[in-house]
Amino acid sequence: MLWLRDRSLSLERPLLMGILNLTPDSFSDGGRYLDPEKALARAREMVAEGADLLDLGAESTRPGADPVPVEEEKRRLLPVLEAVLSLGVPVSVDTRKPEVAEEALRLGAHLLNDVTGLRDERMVALAARFGVPAVIMHMPVPDPKTMMAHARYGDVVKEVRDFLKAQAERALKAGVPQVVLDPGFGFGKLLEHNLALLKRLEEIVALGHPVLVGLSRKRTIGELTGVEVPERRLVGSVAAHLYAVLKGARILRVHDVAAHREALAVWRALWG
Repeated sequence: MLWLRDRSLSLERPLLMGILNLTPDSFSDGGRYLDPEKALARAREMVAEGADLLDLGAESTRPGADPVPVEEEKRRLLPVLEAVLSLGVPVSVDTRKPEVAEEALRLGAHLLNDVTGLRDERMVALAARFGVPAVIMHMPVPDPKTMMAHARYGDVVKEVRDFLKAQAERALKAGVPQVVLDPGFGFGKLLEHNLALLKRLEEIVALGHPVLVGLSRKRTIGELTGVEVPERRLVGSVAAHLYAVLKGARILRVHDVAAHREALAVWRALWG
């Protein structure tokens, strides 16, 4: 069960987390939902398509991305968050800034998604104080702009697993009610690293926390399929995510909710 403030979501079946990027420069759909009305319309669309929860982010964390000032991130995020919360589905906030996270949690966000892996003690304290789960994601350094320069590992699965385990234990000890683990596909990782993590995902699942996988439209999919345009990587994204589910993933972070819902319906009929 995923406990989200005043509600919960069963993890007996994989959950779909719909991505809503409120940025001008995200790798796949940057700029499309900067307008709050368009963002809300997209949120409604994803809910209608079967999203179990939505993930809102107002700062691109693609490789090489420049940081966004705190006030600008708030300006993009908070009005849309307030509107999306009225739709009645749980909302996750994707931010690495405690100042942004605090205001989002005050508004009622249900989940804190920190791509830097809760390295900042203030993020841990906020999740504990507001009683919300936190997504702990792995990246080798807490800076998307330079993370690809650190894509060097001995055993990438062991190193990612050890980091997630340590951060989860630290967060739970500090009072965070629940953690979700994200291997951080593409974040400071080359194709070979992403494939190793996917093939051995059960080693991260074995830590005993829900595992989130986000490969939607990413460069790894493009490298494997030869599809250069991110928005055309749907088939490869679905294939990778179904494999992740077979390995134990419980949450899929996706752009294309309807297609994933249909694929999971067939998967459930065949695998139970």
